Amino acid sequence: MITIHINGELQQLADNQTLAELLVCKQVAPQSVAVVVNQAIIPRSEWSQYQCQADDQIEFFSAVAGG
Repeated sequence: MITIHINGELQQLADNQTLAELLVCKQVAPQSVAVVVNQAIIPRSEWSQYQCQADDQIEFFSAVAGG
């Protein structure tokens, strides 16, 4: 198990969990968010390859339309 921060809250994850798996686990719709890890945007095409690391700071940002 590793500890990461998701939107400022401590979370425990299994070792070797990818961002794509994390989104499924947290029931976050992948088409509706952008993901930032340690202040860097991770492109959607890399989510299935990026393995979460201990102490990662992960933020999920939802797209909001307005006018």
